[in-house]
Amino acid sequence: MTRARTVLRGIADYLLPPACAGCGGSAGADIRAGFGPVCGNCRLGLPQVPFPLCSRCGAPLGTGEAPSCMECVEWPDGLEHAAAVCLLESPARELVHALKYQGWRDVGRFMGTEMARRAGAAVRRTDFVVPVPTSSRNIRRRGYNQAAVIASALSTAMGIPLLECLRRQRQAGTQTALNPMQRRANVSDAFVMVEGVAGMLEGRRLLLVDDVITTGATALAATGVLALGNPRSIVAYAFARTVPISQQAT
Repeated sequence: MTRARTVLRGIADYLLPPACAGCGGSAGADIRAGFGPVCGNCRLGLPQVPFPLCSRCGAPLGTGEAPSCMECVEWPDGLEHAAAVCLLESPARELVHALKYQGWRDVGRFMGTEMARRAGAAVRRTDFVVPVPTSSRNIRRRGYNQAAVIASALSTAMGIPLLECLRRQRQAGTQTALNPMQRRANVSDAFVMVEGVAGMLEGRRLLLVDDVITTGATALAATGVLALGNPRSIVAYAFARTVPISQQAT
């Protein structure tokens, strides 16, 4: 029976090959190899965040030589570092869209596994993986929290426990058209601590996981709540990040 299913699956993949969530090409072999619905070209073509990077927030510095930038100058001490695997450009942009708006949950598992594979020392030195929560409305619409899907795969790949200790208490409006200051105000009181878990955070190193870092507003809001548990450090880690406005071409 198992052999028959394998043959039938091979025929089905040949006649109607599963599509890549990034480019729409064939991804049947990639799915069978455990990479999820992301083809080899898209995996290898994830746009690298260009060096040099800010030593704090991980934003590209352009041609400047300073070790840090002005994007994170007001970050609290609790948020130690931020990093991302790639830029939010094609094909990463299409993968994020597929995960958030097209129901491709397996794309999130690919992202988490890829984030684990590319994790630096600051990411690996953590005690808990904490996903950024989304609203109940988004969960009803999508069927899942995309950050939790990513965080779960990363947790499994790295052997670091998953801890869902944050809850979103209100739905923030869309962040797309807001400037950095407006984004921070938009999510300033969006999160609360899950009851009974604050004591687990004391002295621990936390890895805050999301799909995208833009201005860091969401990470800052989450950090403010996590700090109530007196953790040792917090590192924000995302699959993709945008280029800061100061570095964008005009």
